[in-house]
Amino acid sequence: MPAVAQQTASSSDSDALKQLSLEQLSAIQITSVNKEPVTAFRTPAAITVMTSADIRRSGARNLPDLLRLAPGVNVAQSNSSEWAIGIRGFQNELSKSVLVLIDGRSVYTPLFAGVYWDMQDVLIEDIDRIEVIRGPGGTIWGSNAVNGVINIITKSARDTHGSMISSGGGNVEQGFLNWRYGGGKGELNYRIYGKGFTRAPQLHADARNWDDWRRTQAGFRIDWRTSERDELTIQGDAYGGEAGQKLQLSTFSPPTITVAEADKNFNGQNLMLAWRHLFASGSDLQIRTFFDRTGRQELNYRENRNTFDFDLIHHIPWKRHNVSWGLGARVSPSHFFQTLPTVNFIPHTQTYNIFSAFVQDDLALVRDRLSLTIGSKFEHTTFSGFNAQPSVRLNWTPTRRYTVWAAVTRAVRTASRIEDGFNFSFLAQPTLPLYLRLIGDGKFTPEQMMGYEFGHRNYIGSHGILSVSVFHNRYDDLLSVESGPPTVETEPAATRLVLPLFLRNGVLANGTGGEVAMLWDLTKWLRVRPSYSLIFLDAKRAAFSNDASTVGQLEGDTAQHKAVVQASFTLPKRFDLDMFYRYVSSVPNQRVPSYSTGDVRLSRRLGEHLEIEVVGRNLLQPSHVEYGGSPGPLVGIRRSGYLSLTWNQ
Repeated sequence: MPAVAQQTASSSDSDALKQLSLEQLSAIQITSVNKEPVTAFRTPAAITVMTSADIRRSGARNLPDLLRLAPGVNVAQSNSSEWAIGIRGFQNELSKSVLVLIDGRSVYTPLFAGVYWDMQDVLIEDIDRIEVIRGPGGTIWGSNAVNGVINIITKSARDTHGSMISSGGGNVEQGFLNWRYGGGKGELNYRIYGKGFTRAPQLHADARNWDDWRRTQAGFRIDWRTSERDELTIQGDAYGGEAGQKLQLSTFSPPTITVAEADKNFNGQNLMLAWRHLFASGSDLQIRTFFDRTGRQELNYRENRNTFDFDLIHHIPWKRHNVSWGLGARVSPSHFFQTLPTVNFIPHTQTYNIFSAFVQDDLALVRDRLSLTIGSKFEHTTFSGFNAQPSVRLNWTPTRRYTVWAAVTRAVRTASRIEDGFNFSFLAQPTLPLYLRLIGDGKFTPEQMMGYEFGHRNYIGSHGILSVSVFHNRYDDLLSVESGPPTVETEPAATRLVLPLFLRNGVLANGTGGEVAMLWDLTKWLRVRPSYSLIFLDAKRAAFSNDASTVGQLEGDTAQHKAVVQASFTLPKRFDLDMFYRYVSSVPNQRVPSYSTGDVRLSRRLGEHLEIEVVGRNLLQPSHVEYGGSPGPLVGIRRSGYLSLTWNQ
């Protein structure tokens, strides 16, 4: 099976609540670091693997809430359908410095440079694991994997035979219905699925409950072992949804600001084909190609985008070398529909291209003890031209119970359409009138990062694993907003004063911190997972810059401290109890104070096929705020709960 979808730690649904042993967890084969299976314990990167059991027992109903459990990942909810997510800082609603993959398919949009989290969903029961890499991953995955990579990997169709239906609801999770049917025989297996939900608004101090959310999705997967050496995967999804949105809209004639509340709408379809051939020599060739269509309409714009992607990977083991090389191409034409005079992209039709190649050698300096990994990604993109992203990683495993690793990596975030052709005008002073105009005129160059990392993992006795990683990231040419001299405009309509704000590269920054995570089996029936993350961000303007706001945003948009404690109880009478505590320090730029909250999940198996589950979330207070983003008072994230029934046959 293709490495992007390899199911090395999958389990059937009837076993979904069982926890893997420490040895099994350490031996999980991950694919996000090298695009080839590597044992998690010996990976020279800061990585967290969330297994299907971890995911099932989290009680989370969406991807952002699942990511809260990973150390070094900051997740802040701004309303019912929007989150600001970052890894090792740079938290924002589009996660522009994080590359997100679903079975190896990138969901990064080049319009605004980031991820629309309300458009990303999978059937929770079908997730095999989530691999979260903290730190740059551009050497393998390319540009925009600056601070991390999140790879959501679903189960093989051979592991999802039978029927599954899950339904429930509560005060915020008002109602959801998930179903799946899988079958097959021998080397050909398949599944189909569907899901839908409706969610209530969060807490609004002004009682304007505008952020309700509804979404449906369906899809399929086919896994076919066509011969002893060939495996083929075909999968696809289609989805659609709408969610409440609140924005300030500016107009030229008359010069006004309007606060609008209405639904944004989105839809999409994707189809992926992945093929893997194993040669007699032991090398293997993988080809993955996908088509992804997205359509999105917000209150101030509309865009339709088609993406065609091709990726080839050849893995060659030779003596002490483990060489991988590959080629990739992506063509992404889009059309922007102007719905408001003050928001525009020029030209409206644009094609974004990426052409890439990578090579990497994992050299065993001392077999099974010391390895050196050297490689680089080479890319040419429409807006940023040519870039190279090299990496050097050293991994030392003196015993099977201890691993030390270090890495030096360069990564870049390339320009997107917002930095090349964007024109956004905002009415700042109606009486003049004075407009601030944000302009992407194509003079933005890629943001650059040099990352230095060190980490170790070790067993603690026979019942625990400790993982520690520290890092220092140096960022150059970060996005800044540079003001130019004001101009007077008379067209269209009324005369006005315009202050241009150009998107440039006038900010420098340093990020320093670390993460500590532990897994501890206190007894046969109690597993505890504490983790702590720390980040210091220090930003400053370049000598030429007159930017007045970006430095404060970078330093104040991410919580400096995050602590999570998970406790999983496997109780008699088929009961399971999971408890989660989370502390997040303040986010000054968003006017968000520090908060603590907790979740509880209690489930019981009723016979062989039925499970009942009760989940309470954010239980320590009636509501708390996590992030801004919309005009008006901050939205409170409510205390909530839901009941669900799941039937498997």
